[in-house]
Amino acid sequence: MFILFYLTIALAKFTRITFPVNDVRDNIYFLQKYGIDLGKGTFAFRARLTKPFDQQTDDYVYFRFHIFTDDYWPMQKRESKCTNKRSLGTFQEREKLPLNGDWSNLKEKKINLYYRDKIYIVATSDCDGELAKVEGYYIEIEITSLNNGSHFSCEDNGIQKLYGIQIIASLFIGAYCLKKGKDDLFIKYVMKVLFIDIIAEILFLFHYTVYSYNGMGIYLFDLLGSICNNASQLLFAFQFVALSQGWTITKQELNTVQFFPFISMVVLYQSIIMIIIKYFDGSEDKYHNFYGIGGWLLMFSKIGLTFLYGFGIFRLFKQVKQQQFIFLIAIVGILYQIHYPVVVFISELFVVPYWKNRVITMTTILVSHLCMVFCAFICTSKQTAYFQLKNQSQTII
Repeated sequence: MFILFYLTIALAKFTRITFPVNDVRDNIYFLQKYGIDLGKGTFAFRARLTKPFDQQTDDYVYFRFHIFTDDYWPMQKRESKCTNKRSLGTFQEREKLPLNGDWSNLKEKKINLYYRDKIYIVATSDCDGELAKVEGYYIEIEITSLNNGSHFSCEDNGIQKLYGIQIIASLFIGAYCLKKGKDDLFIKYVMKVLFIDIIAEILFLFHYTVYSYNGMGIYLFDLLGSICNNASQLLFAFQFVALSQGWTITKQELNTVQFFPFISMVVLYQSIIMIIIKYFDGSEDKYHNFYGIGGWLLMFSKIGLTFLYGFGIFRLFKQVKQQQFIFLIAIVGILYQIHYPVVVFISELFVVPYWKNRVITMTTILVSHLCMVFCAFICTSKQTAYFQLKNQSQTII
């Protein structure tokens, strides 16, 4: 339950976080990361003790609320003194924390940006020991962040429309497959993958639509969308691996008993990765959905599938006369398997932080849909070498 609660608040740009006073004593404590587009950003916050120190008093202690830019946030970590750390922030507010458990006054800070998008780190501190009186207690802080009136941080801005466009594109691909090749074995599997992917896109669209109103969205929809999206990518990757083993090209059936342990292992591995990735949502170092240990593990699995696919294609290349076609599906299959690690690697080196999530998300969606369009075309067009090979293998069987 604690993990689920943590994930729920980590996804929100309305953030509610509870922490012990001891964690902020002589320390800068991370609360939230949020990006602002050109224009105006707003940060509103308030705090309270989760348990009253004294219900009968109107007395208070002080806490400090900070906003850092992502340029200066790493610099404050290298400073040894807490007072030096907080001096690197762009904004600092010394606010009263009531001892009777009531909320502090709601404070609001507006930031105007004129030359480029910027990521801001929201934090709190107690460098001067002002919270010593309530040591051992817990503080609850609520933060509502707006980017030009929107709950979407700059790196997520436009993602709601992106999923809407993705649903329309997927439905067009599905309609084409249904009309042209609904009886084809390979197309049937492509449509299953597409169906799961559409479910993921609809769940994400609902989540982000609600998010646009309350800054939190629907955690269950986001979780289920991630599971469905991961499942569709896995199934599509396995289809390419099956193609490399000659499925529908030199033979109509695969030894599923032989493949089942491998598939089960990869599914389990990928599920663990998704849990790790979701757990670290909201991390101060995370600029896109697949940053950190979970993202690296996912990259290794994609690279492993690429090598497996490449090995199968190499053997298939020796068995089939239409080598130009095998070379073509080798390029498309490898592109699908390896594009994610390549895009993430390039983004880490050359893309500014506030564009990383958009670049990675848009590229992976575009590549996966182009690969699906390719598969739909080669299976339904009589002029393709695959169409001829498929009919030959069915005749032989």
